[in-house]
Amino acid sequence: MRLLAFAFLTLVSFVAHAQFIEHEERDKRYLVPRSPDTTTPHKVGLFTHMAEVSPSCKVSKSSSPVPLQRSPRDLSGVKYEVIFNYTLKEHIDKNNVMGLMVVRDGKILDQHYRHERRETDQFTSFSMAKSMIGILIGIALDEGLIKSLDDPVSRYTSRINESSYSKVSIRSLLRMSSGIPFNETYTGKNDIYYLDQALRFSPNSSVVATLNKMQRTSTDEGKKFNYASVETVALAEALRGATGKSVCQYMQEKLWEPIGAEHDAWWGTDSEGNALGYAYFNAAQLDYAKVALMLANMGELNDKRILSAEYIDQATNVERQPEGFKYAQADKFSGYGYQFWLREKPGRYFMQGVYGQYIGIDRDSKTVLLINSFDNVESGGLRSPRTWRLFTSIINELDQKERN
Repeated sequence: MRLLAFAFLTLVSFVAHAQFIEHEERDKRYLVPRSPDTTTPHKVGLFTHMAEVSPSCKVSKSSSPVPLQRSPRDLSGVKYEVIFNYTLKEHIDKNNVMGLMVVRDGKILDQHYRHERRETDQFTSFSMAKSMIGILIGIALDEGLIKSLDDPVSRYTSRINESSYSKVSIRSLLRMSSGIPFNETYTGKNDIYYLDQALRFSPNSSVVATLNKMQRTSTDEGKKFNYASVETVALAEALRGATGKSVCQYMQEKLWEPIGAEHDAWWGTDSEGNALGYAYFNAAQLDYAKVALMLANMGELNDKRILSAEYIDQATNVERQPEGFKYAQADKFSGYGYQFWLREKPGRYFMQGVYGQYIGIDRDSKTVLLINSFDNVESGGLRSPRTWRLFTSIINELDQKERN
């Protein structure tokens, strides 16, 4: 009987070990599943090790890393109101935040980490990755590799000519306005579920094959916002075709290198090595912050012009968006630019991802807020309004201290 019990315990231990990755002591407390399934209860471990459990391409750190300066101050008492009053510290505790960072004028002011996470962990982006694709499209436009945002995708890649998205303009895809029906409501087995399954869980996953299967009729292209991750997948394919390089290679050369990234990043791919584009970019908060600072500085960082100010303004200024995309038009509480969520104040906008991923950028005050979370709810509720209010309160607090 004892031998049977020992054998059973040994088998259980072996099975458990086979299901999880363990590199260090904290991985025993915050398990890292070997599956990329985001419905896992072990989200803390997965959301900081996503690149290890999914096919990924590497975005190498800069050959000349540039650390951010630090000017520590405690912002944990900053308050905001959404139905109830909350402080920054309470926001962290109530929203399953793993890491939060506040940066202003190029300096890290405050950081908070929970659940044994660190500033150097590889936090997964979810849909914040879409904004990264928007940035890279802008760089390719600046370089003349993309001639016009009004060109159809088919001008830059012939690999997806069977897809309805090949006929859509790059600008329409940037604004999520292809006019092609796509359901992304996270309420069951709809279009986003099947897209995710095809690109992340099939052993023969293929961006090209998946896009070519998308053959639907487009109506009123460019007129109405409809959030659809597949449109960013098409943008990533257009970017690859226009540059002649993989998304990861182009990103390393044109973004990660000039911002002085201190750490390697990774982007989830299909089985053929094509970056998915719509999600699953993985980077350290320190380097996410540098991308955001570049945007806040209207395209400049480390005395280098990385992206044109004109493109950033087109992409992120709520006043420059056409009807249907302005504040409270694209969404009840937001406007939408070129893969960015826009606030009512011009020059204030967010990168956003499900389960509580946010990067807030304010052009005028040069303030950046980064939040990576493991919320159990994909989207909806008061999480986003709370985050937007928190960002506004942080900016107001810092503005007031500077005036005094």
